[in-house]
Amino acid sequence: MKKEWTIVQDTREKKPLRFPANLRVLDDHTAPHRVRMVTVRLHTVKEKLDTGDYLLRGFESTTIIERKGSLREVANNCLSRADRPRFVECLTRLRDSCKHPVIMLEGTPLSMARVQRGVQEPDAAVDALLRLVREYRIELLLLPGSTHSHRRACANWVARALIAGALNDA
Repeated sequence: MKKEWTIVQDTREKKPLRFPANLRVLDDHTAPHRVRMVTVRLHTVKEKLDTGDYLLRGFESTTIIERKGSLREVANNCLSRADRPRFVECLTRLRDSCKHPVIMLEGTPLSMARVQRGVQEPDAAVDALLRLVREYRIELLLLPGSTHSHRRACANWVARALIAGALNDA
């Protein structure tokens, strides 16, 4: 297993995740039936990405993660006549750019069910998103992101998902 990984973060990310410098991950490639954890070093660089918000350098066509920060953003992307075509184009580009496209939505099932400012029909936004990710064969990660601790955990999950994609492709 590689000991160092570089996460490329899109420069346009409005609320970027802060990745840890080190992460303990499962190394099951050398002994598949044995639990062996190794510490890997993570580097983060900012670059303009044509598709998505996060990917691993050297594995650009393996896994790309597009982050959505709120149900309001999802509602605008999925339900707005003006924004939906652009979002569908983004999903198409994401699907066509890598083997394992992922949308990470910050929130919980409970928070996605609540009426909030700018989202009068949260169920419609959720249904529209679920239908689109199924249609475009994109994985959906729903992770809470409302606190500093949640966002740190989101960063860990994103890093793990990117590394898992790279290892599965190797």
